[in-house]
Amino acid sequence: MLVNRIYNYLIIVSLCLITNSYGYPSDTELIPLPRDKYLDKCKGAWLGQMIGVTFGDKYEFRYNGIPIFEPLQEWKSEYLKNAFPQDDLYVEMTFLEALENNGLNITFEDAGNFFANSKYPLWHANRAGRDNLKKGINPPFSGHPDYNHHADDSDFQIESDLFGIICPGLPKESQKLGRIFGSIMNYGDGLYGGFFIAGMYASAFFENDIEKVILSGLECIPPESRYRKCIEDTIDAWRKYPDNWFEAWKIIENKWQDDVDCLPGIPVNIDAKINGAYVVMGLLYGNGDMQKTIEIATRCGQDTDCNASSSAGILGCIKGFSNIDDYYKQSLPNLQNEKFLFTNYSWNDLISACEKLTKEIITQAGGKIEKDTFLIPLQKPSPPSTLEQWTNKQDILKPPIPKEKLSQWTPNWRVKSCKFSPEVGVFTEGNDIYLSISQPQDENIILPSIIESYGNIPQNAQKLSIEARTKPNEEMILRVKADYKTISEQKIVSNTWTKIDIDISGFPKDTTMLTIESFSTHDKKSGTIHLKPIKFE
Repeated sequence: MLVNRIYNYLIIVSLCLITNSYGYPSDTELIPLPRDKYLDKCKGAWLGQMIGVTFGDKYEFRYNGIPIFEPLQEWKSEYLKNAFPQDDLYVEMTFLEALENNGLNITFEDAGNFFANSKYPLWHANRAGRDNLKKGINPPFSGHPDYNHHADDSDFQIESDLFGIICPGLPKESQKLGRIFGSIMNYGDGLYGGFFIAGMYASAFFENDIEKVILSGLECIPPESRYRKCIEDTIDAWRKYPDNWFEAWKIIENKWQDDVDCLPGIPVNIDAKINGAYVVMGLLYGNGDMQKTIEIATRCGQDTDCNASSSAGILGCIKGFSNIDDYYKQSLPNLQNEKFLFTNYSWNDLISACEKLTKEIITQAGGKIEKDTFLIPLQKPSPPSTLEQWTNKQDILKPPIPKEKLSQWTPNWRVKSCKFSPEVGVFTEGNDIYLSISQPQDENIILPSIIESYGNIPQNAQKLSIEARTKPNEEMILRVKADYKTISEQKIVSNTWTKIDIDISGFPKDTTMLTIESFSTHDKKSGTIHLKPIKFE
């Protein structure tokens, strides 16, 4: 990993040296961006978002903590019309309208008032932020974890594309605007996710290399932040497994799916970091191909529509509208005057509004507009001067069974799905120690209880040995998976211990993800299972 981090550093240094050959400019040097090139990339960015969101929306939060292996539904051009009612897009346009109405010197209060008056439904950090505004808690406090337990969620990350699209080559300007709007609903890593996404867009107007675009975005956030470390781990995993996204996915899942999020106890995770990692995986493994990009971002699971939208939007900005396959644009001419839901913007209005604001931002940053050319004072990406992190998050959003408690039972396993209850945890019975784990409920759906372990099979191990029992008068199914494929399934019907031996001799020792699921034989009932320490023999 150290070698990879050094490589990251060298790439960033070389990127700076290359860029300095034509800018990051002196105080008087301005870099030309032809107007038609700006518009081409602006259109590509918005079209990419529309393609991605309409590809991933069918799978949104249906695959949580598990990858999608089965064939994905083919995207068709007529699906583009489904982008117009998407919150991934219309919330961004609220920010766009606020800037048009209030100008570039918009204040926290102005932005907050505009957002507070929105009429559309919201969830997670956006909803908590708007609720705070209506209580009189204004930004930046409305997004602070003292008032908002969704502060690290991905809401601003989802909505930040706009600030890169209107700030070509100007990441510092995108950060200024991003802080005003992002602080409505997020803080720390939740805010940095937006800086990262916007920074990639800002770079994509001048850089076509996907890895360099990602690293430019990464330079917009503090190196000490958890968000940046997660993305660096994602890049390292891609370098280790450049042709196998699933192996990289397992590394990120094992390290960053820690259940310390706004929904502890269930596999759903709208945390900015892990969803940002999936955006990056889509870009890296997609390797410039739009279809592969949206497929990989979607196959990673969780917030599939938002992640595919961001990765495809960034790729669309890199490629430009004119270089996106005609297949993706076929239905757009018939939709150009249709309004996005809850907004005053059609496709044509959207592009015009972005161009208008972009010119104003360039001028305010010290650039010029001459005829059909934007003269831009390219800015070197850099992180905010102070680090924001939600330091007591683990005390507030505790999982049902903390990792340190679980390690008393069996090291190197983690709880992925379990309800909050006095009957769950690690207990002793005479000389025995056992784990008690129960099925959680997500809205009206009862989920399996799940524990996992990655890369921890001893080299000489041939079998996995499990001893399990149920509570009296319960029937449970115990299912064991290796890399999310079932290798054993057995009914547990007794409150006396049942031993199960499972052959694992054919699986890689240091890269296999082992999953143990348990669920009641009654669909509408949450069951509990007890497990003695897991053994390898």
